[in-house]
Amino acid sequence: MHILITELVFFLILMIVPAVLWIVPGTRRKNGAWMIALKTVPLGLYVFYSAVWRMLFSAVRRLPFERSGEYLMIPLWLQICLPLLAAFLVIIPAGLFIRRKFGAEKKYNPVPSILLFFLLLPPVMVIDSVLSIGVSIACYSRDPAGYRGEWDSTPLPPEGDTRITFDSQSIHPFLAEYNYRLSFSRGKSVFRQLLFVNYGGRTHFNLYRLKDGRLFFQDKDWDYLVDVPEQKVYMLGSFEGKVYAAPVPNEEIHSWGGPERQQDGKITFSLNLKKIPAEDVSGILDGMVYYGCIRWKFHPAAEMPEEPIQLQAGRGRRVPVNTTR
Repeated sequence: MHILITELVFFLILMIVPAVLWIVPGTRRKNGAWMIALKTVPLGLYVFYSAVWRMLFSAVRRLPFERSGEYLMIPLWLQICLPLLAAFLVIIPAGLFIRRKFGAEKKYNPVPSILLFFLLLPPVMVIDSVLSIGVSIACYSRDPAGYRGEWDSTPLPPEGDTRITFDSQSIHPFLAEYNYRLSFSRGKSVFRQLLFVNYGGRTHFNLYRLKDGRLFFQDKDWDYLVDVPEQKVYMLGSFEGKVYAAPVPNEEIHSWGGPERQQDGKITFSLNLKKIPAEDVSGILDGMVYYGCIRWKFHPAAEMPEEPIQLQAGRGRRVPVNTTR
């Protein structure tokens, strides 16, 4: 919602000057080159900075993912040149239209419009950034629990016929707080599993492959056992010298607790005030092999060697393993 509000307010701010020039009778029919620039350049600047481009490039990047499991890398120069071209495809035809409409004798000169466009690029960029931050903070202040950014997907190495992405979503306008989930894709079928929320700190997961083929994900707060063929995710915890696993419910988790023994002797995890039965998986992590990490993207082991994660205290009983090889 805050993205739509930002776009609307940004558009209205840029259209103030052109609207005034079109409304006031004394300036409506003036069609000098600089007057035309003032009437048309703001719309071109909106086209250049519009979030539509960011959403379009994001969609295009995902196109080959369904086929190959990889995202399309769009060069930075292309991400700049296409919006720039679109901006001038708005500015110049609009200038020609104004000159024809009001019967100008001289030919249309686009140079003032081009100069004004590049002159206004930096201040408009500042306006866009300040506005985005301001609207985000206002929306968060009004409804902290409902604030959500866009999901950002990081592709992981495919597992057989299953493609996996690690998805993160900002839940705070400027602090490093995120929703996390894993997405499993087979053909046109996609299953998404929510993980625990990161309530503060940079994204850093170490990924390991276990002897039975399953995956082990570890970040500063939680340990996860990922069964790709079954598309299931379990949280791990230690209790009385053993390792236990419980399925992670596919819902936002607001309260949690490590493994504990019930009166009937069974071990459970406490999630969202519910008792989740756990199974003994002691030894499951023996012989695991590090194969990469997730920072701002996925880095294979050859690109970024294993860096032990500083575990967060107080998040439950962590699995007692030494991941440094």
